[in-house]
Amino acid sequence: MTKATVIIGMGNPLLSDDGVGSVVARAVAQRLTRRTNLSVIELHTGGIRLMEAMVGFQRALVVDAMVSGAPPGTVHRFDPRSFVTTKNTFSSHDTDFATACTLGRMAGLALPEQVAFWGIEGREFELFGERLSDEVAAAVPGCVALMVGQIGAWEGMV
Repeated sequence: MTKATVIIGMGNPLLSDDGVGSVVARAVAQRLTRRTNLSVIELHTGGIRLMEAMVGFQRALVVDAMVSGAPPGTVHRFDPRSFVTTKNTFSSHDTDFATACTLGRMAGLALPEQVAFWGIEGREFELFGERLSDEVAAAVPGCVALMVGQIGAWEGMV
């Protein structure tokens, strides 16, 4: 397993606020541009593909848009150990992240020891366009700072 960190930006960059994961992931990489042990991946689906994107990395940060009822632009941090498994998915060919990781570990895949999920509460998900809503765009710098701080803490640099 590499000592590297992967930042995974989730979402569809053509559906307004749904693209915030990619925006944040790219901004974190830009802030840490001199780091050679950092990779950025953009994904449009989760579950098994998300788990596969983490294989071989020691640390993973995932960022995505979300809808929980909080005000748009609210930044949330999640520990994947608190995720529950579910039989309800959007596709019969995939599964939720918790189940995908369990299956990956059972298969002997080298999954990260440290994983954190970040979500930014979105406002607009049905409008085609690459522009984030004002509230979500305003939350990007704060989320980037939190994620850079998380990487530093994991690597003992804070």
